[in-house]
Amino acid sequence: MRMYRLKFLLYLFFLPALLTAGRPPGGEDDILRPVPFTLHVGPYAGAAWIASNGTFETLCQCEYSGGNGLGFQLGVFADYPLTRDVSLMATLGLRTMHPSFDKKQTRIEFIQFPPEDGDFTNVDFELETVLQMMFIELGVYGRWQLPVRGLYFAAGGEFGFVIDDNIRETERILTPGIAYDLGGGTEQTSMDDPLSRYYDDTGYRLAAAVKLGYIIPITETISIAPEAGLSFPLTPIVSNFQDWRQSAFQANVFLRFAI
Repeated sequence: MRMYRLKFLLYLFFLPALLTAGRPPGGEDDILRPVPFTLHVGPYAGAAWIASNGTFETLCQCEYSGGNGLGFQLGVFADYPLTRDVSLMATLGLRTMHPSFDKKQTRIEFIQFPPEDGDFTNVDFELETVLQMMFIELGVYGRWQLPVRGLYFAAGGEFGFVIDDNIRETERILTPGIAYDLGGGTEQTSMDDPLSRYYDDTGYRLAAAVKLGYIIPITETISIAPEAGLSFPLTPIVSNFQDWRQSAFQANVFLRFAI
């Protein structure tokens, strides 16, 4: 009887081990366990090719269409995971855009010859207008992890508030032997002030953006993510010319810290 009781007690003691002996590591508990999400934050920086679309006029009633230039970005971001493959990403930073526009034209001008002679003649001019804009910009995006490990796609919206802008128009005489003054100057500036002096400027920029990036691990908690994307404008630069807008083909690098 004592031997039977001893066997029964040993059986109860080892019962949990016998029931789990054939279960593989992890088992169903791993399936039900929440995914260990990780918040990533850090700085980012990059450059962009600015493509200006649409037409606008300057003080001399000179019409420009299309222009290109460079832009730069610098700021911070936070990437908050919602699921294993989807996260919400926000950026806050400084963006600059510097497109330039140029054209040539011929005008009939009265040219005075010393001492008092003069005549009307065709004069060739080259005009250049440079636009400079600086924004504080907030971006909010949905980010999706693609099947290729580390590769992701993001899409969202950007709102930029203009903190500084300037438009400068320079005119140069190309016809030899003709100058603006007796000193021989062939260049003069007709505009060099903030946009608000000449136009009804909007003061902000709203855009839709798409991005493609790749996360490269450096350590367990640090990674970098080069990213290419397009920022497409939804609002004009000034309300006077609704189709005058700026797109940005951009390349950024994110330094990601897991916290």
